[in-house]
Amino acid sequence: MRDRPSAADLIEIAREVLQQELLPRLPPELRTHGLMVANALANAEREISAGMAPELAELGRLASRYGEGTDASGGERLQGALERLNRRLVADIRAGRLDGNREIARHLFATAVDAVRESNPKYLRSRGIE
Repeated sequence: MRDRPSAADLIEIAREVLQQELLPRLPPELRTHGLMVANALANAEREISAGMAPELAELGRLASRYGEGTDASGGERLQGALERLNRRLVADIRAGRLDGNREIARHLFATAVDAVRESNPKYLRSRGIE
């Protein structure tokens, strides 16, 4: 078991200190850089909190589509399986084999939402997507 605070908690604390204590003291020419760092910390915090769930969900959808198992437990095996299945998906899309396929449209939308959930959740909320 890991000690507390967790990595996500530490990143949140660092981001809050940056935003509340340091950013207001930065000269205007460095403010954009400080905001970029705060945004990167927020993205990392959300990615850590989500864990492997987005990748596992994506793998599950693709494996189901192509009739494969989902035994890639994580790490490099998971990334390798996702890369292989996504290459197959791309080839099928380019060849026109999936034109009009609602299942694939739902998969692509879900994958995009998962990515935006980590990178820009405010955008999703502004669109009524949670």
